[in-house]
Amino acid sequence: MLIIPEIQIQDGKVITRSASQGDDVVHDILPMEVLKKFVAASPKMVQIVDIDAARSKPTNNETLIKEMIATTDIPIQVSGGIRTLSQINDWFESGAARVVLGTVAITDAPLVVEAATRYPGGIIVHIASRNGYVVIDGWKTQTAFKPEDIFRELLVSGIAGVIHKATENMDGDFLEELALTEQLSHDVSIPVYSSGTVLTLDDISRLRYLPNINGAIISHALMTGDILLEDALQVAAQKDTSPEPETITQNAKMGVHKGIRAYLSAYNTSQAAKVWNLALREAITDANAYIEISIPQHDLAIDDDDQQTPRDIQQIYQDELDNSDIVIVILDGIENAAWTGFECGYARAKGKYIYGISADQEMKDSNQRRYASMCDELIFFTPEADLNTSHSEIAQTLATRTMVRA
Repeated sequence: MLIIPEIQIQDGKVITRSASQGDDVVHDILPMEVLKKFVAASPKMVQIVDIDAARSKPTNNETLIKEMIATTDIPIQVSGGIRTLSQINDWFESGAARVVLGTVAITDAPLVVEAATRYPGGIIVHIASRNGYVVIDGWKTQTAFKPEDIFRELLVSGIAGVIHKATENMDGDFLEELALTEQLSHDVSIPVYSSGTVLTLDDISRLRYLPNINGAIISHALMTGDILLEDALQVAAQKDTSPEPETITQNAKMGVHKGIRAYLSAYNTSQAAKVWNLALREAITDANAYIEISIPQHDLAIDDDDQQTPRDIQQIYQDELDNSDIVIVILDGIENAAWTGFECGYARAKGKYIYGISADQEMKDSNQRRYASMCDELIFFTPEADLNTSHSEIAQTLATRTMVRA
């Protein structure tokens, strides 16, 4: 289960909302210091919310949040008052890994689809509800929409996930709120995250056993010290020690014990793409414990300050390819400046087996067709599926095919 610590900022200060709309608690710590504390615990993502922008105030915290993004390599998910494609583009250009859309998801559904198409894996929708109806504009306006109706519409929008926050009871027993979030999650195949329902570590344990909730956004309990982020991450990462027979991986069933080292050719400067690639690696290694995956641009000693010549970088990639058994090439979103051509060409020259991964079976892009022709096998996944399902689909296919070859 994914734990996403949240930093809410109003007038440059860290706040949390613990009871009801307008009941803000101001914390005596700078937003940048909170980010440093969170980063030290190594979460997979941090969410930063601009409360002023969410409440449509004339001033906002955009400059501060962009400075915070620039200080860390931890993926940042940005939320609050983002209502135009221009704003969405600007946040991604500023290094955000994901952008969260709230009010605009209700008022301008075509914009959500366009943004999700432009930034695969990068758009999250936040749905807040009160008394069975969706609320927008920083919870100020109640709409006539029920959350279940919005959830079903989002299924075909191409977004990467939904955050649900029930605002009726934010200080007490969250059973009703969790029940609603879990019920809503049955209507969609995209990841669903619960927000505002964690006050103790026991709440995280309870969330882990709800089958359709993929994670939790936590703010107030982290700021008050009721929960330490390190402890929250540890509880969320716990796995069952006695898996049922159907959860045993295919390689255990087939008795395959030969380790495989894979080289993931997935170069892309987009932060969203980097998050997607890292999540894919995790899914593949979870599906097959005998596969070890290297993402050279992420794992190897490659500088971004022009101290290394192209020949130096090529040698690093070449050495890693020499040490790999197979190469996995992400065929979608290849950048012109990428090293994909060299990686595929060198791998073929060395006789490495190459798997191509794509969501486009028609291969309309010339780059896709060129690199696909260099692959020994192609694996297609369903682009409409949620992130976890897409990665699971790829991982299971790879696990089966690599085991056959082993």
